[in-house]
Amino acid sequence: MTAEDTIERYATARYVVKEAHEARWARRIAVFFLQLLILTAVLHRFFGLNTGATINLVGVSMVGLALAVLIAVVSLIRIWFGGQTGAANNFAAIVVGLIGLALPAFFLSKAFLLPVLNDVQTSPADPLQYTVLMEQRPRDANPLAGQSPEAAQRQAEAYPDIGPIVVDRSAAAVFTVVNEAVKQLGWTVVVNETPGESGIGRIEATDSTMIMGYTDDVVVRVKGNDTSAVIDIRSASRYGTHDFGANADRVRTFYEEVNTALEKGEKTVLEQTAAEETEEPVAVPAKEVKKKQRRRTRKRRVRRRR
Repeated sequence: MTAEDTIERYATARYVVKEAHEARWARRIAVFFLQLLILTAVLHRFFGLNTGATINLVGVSMVGLALAVLIAVVSLIRIWFGGQTGAANNFAAIVVGLIGLALPAFFLSKAFLLPVLNDVQTSPADPLQYTVLMEQRPRDANPLAGQSPEAAQRQAEAYPDIGPIVVDRSAAAVFTVVNEAVKQLGWTVVVNETPGESGIGRIEATDSTMIMGYTDDVVVRVKGNDTSAVIDIRSASRYGTHDFGANADRVRTFYEEVNTALEKGEKTVLEQTAAEETEEPVAVPAKEVKKKQRRRTRKRRVRRRR
């Protein structure tokens, strides 16, 4: 072998760089558990997957996504000091993992900021009772007992704005407004009892959360007489010890809808009254005017002849 051949051989030699194989696995793990999270949500919301199994699968997906992010970060450190390839896979794993963990992380932040409650009601001292929904709830769902004094205290401290609403209208009229509010919110009504001689009306309904489709039970009571009424509401989660503020938000949304309906009704009455007060006289048809003029002319002629 000549010197020229040796130089050419070394000149064409390539420096082999090792690949960090854990980077590829980090990306695969992140994609897998993100797909599992999305599939779990779809199956629970549209295909009736058991809520208990859904909660477990969501937990597994969160752990898997967090593991993928951790592996990717460790792999990036190794690549930085060792000079391996695979950084693109690591960055992809981190992005996918953070996307999957974004929503759970949001709810976890609420878990630290809000009290541990799964049942919110406007009158804890006089709790509203479920009848039909009590029988329809799954056996493994949360019990529907009244709030403990500790839970009532936590609710009062965290949600001081939640309480009964007193309306200066008859119980029957207020119950109509409540029905309209429930209809606008899209709740599934299972009991609708109008105020009778007792002056107490009740509505039992279910509502589902927006993303995961968890079912919560709601009962509304309208109690009063011919001059005033009190509106109470109770919202309880079927599963979980922490509702992340969902029940309190539902109560507030319901009261906002009721207040909107009440204001709308008041405006309608005021507009009708104002229209009656400012009502202009109806224009008399031209034929009627001509007839009256002819009658007057005839009367004048008769007077002149006399």
